[in-house]
Amino acid sequence: MKFNKLNLVSFIIEALLTTKALTKANYRPVVIWHGMGDSCCNPQSIGGFVDTLQELLPDTLIYSLNVSDSESEIVERKNSYFGNVNNHVDYVCSRLHEDDLYPQLKDGFNALGFSQGGQFLRAYVERCNDPPVYNLITYGAQHNGVSTIPGCVNDDSNFCARMKFLVSTNVYGSFVQNNIVQAQYFKSIENYDEYLEKSIFLADINNEREIKNPNYKENMLSLNKFVMIKFEDDDMVIPPTSSWFGWIDEFDELIPFNKTDTYKEDWLGLQTMEKQNQLDFINAPGNHMQVDLDFFIENVFHPYLDELIDDGDNSNDDDDDDDDHDDNDTDVEEINKTNKNIKSQNINDYLDSFFIKVQH
Repeated sequence: MKFNKLNLVSFIIEALLTTKALTKANYRPVVIWHGMGDSCCNPQSIGGFVDTLQELLPDTLIYSLNVSDSESEIVERKNSYFGNVNNHVDYVCSRLHEDDLYPQLKDGFNALGFSQGGQFLRAYVERCNDPPVYNLITYGAQHNGVSTIPGCVNDDSNFCARMKFLVSTNVYGSFVQNNIVQAQYFKSIENYDEYLEKSIFLADINNEREIKNPNYKENMLSLNKFVMIKFEDDDMVIPPTSSWFGWIDEFDELIPFNKTDTYKEDWLGLQTMEKQNQLDFINAPGNHMQVDLDFFIENVFHPYLDELIDDGDNSNDDDDDDDDHDDNDTDVEEINKTNKNIKSQNINDYLDSFFIKVQH
């Protein structure tokens, strides 16, 4: 994740803070889910962004997610490549319910997902949404999947070669599906029926299977806004239109989002949301995750994140019925066990261990 134009942004922040100092401001909390190869708090990427956002929204909870209890940055980075996304989403559902966060989030928060964190936060909305999301904002997400491993289109590195091998040999095999994060939102144009049958994540959250989950649509319709941001020069998300819920056909021809079955059949409520002015599409300058902060402040922060709320809308009083909230069946113990096993290994070394298993 790269940030541009920091000097001008610093000036803008100072001006904003001077203005806000004149009044007592109350804003909705923001929860962030980072992208592939990142962690919650890396000062060179998401951590630096969180600091900037905290300056823009003083005295407001800005929470950047991890998907395990580990405090190790290397473990979190590896979790963005390896593991079961369903377990990650379950962990986040439980984490946002804990006593240190739930009272601050229970009246609604803004969710900001970067890259794959975008569709993961959408899964949170569809499957949990308690505490509820107000605005769901996704930056360079892969909502309709990818047709190749992100970042490996023109990359012949050892890592990409191995990831391509795993995907090309058995992307919908049980082991790959349950252990390679990017395989879980890989959509095969040639083998769509197999994708529908065996995809453990994307086919489910996109409500593509014959039996639909009505809660997914209901929860999406509860959003104030679903904001999808696509990078103009994105060469990591293939096809780039996936960031706007579009797709391609077998001839690589673009299928706009409103021509997809997902929209036409309203499986997730996208058609209804468009008619109700709940969908916003933004085209951002630059390549994948080259976040221009001037653009962000003007086109994302002001319209969606700095809306003032009444003091009573986001109180910190605990609900008396906390015990009535459903417990999520997370597999935290298994995730932590895996984290301990890989903590001393780098990503390429860890990837080596998959080959023997995949070939059996």
